[in-house]
Amino acid sequence: MFQDPQRRLGEGGDAGEVVSGALEKSTVDLASELTMMVESQRSYTANSKVFQTGAQLLDVLVNLVR
Repeated sequence: MFQDPQRRLGEGGDAGEVVSGALEKSTVDLASELTMMVESQRSYTANSKVFQTGAQLLDVLVNLVR
């Protein structure tokens, strides 16, 4: 059947090994990731308010026509 080329047994070789209690170094800059998350959340909120205001204006226009 189909074999995933990324799947290897952890028995040494080029697959590495699992070490109990070891700490992993992170390549993620936590401060910049949190900053980007806050900016994204604020942008989403602003866009949501724009759509909500547009819907309210359209509702007012429809009621004026009646």
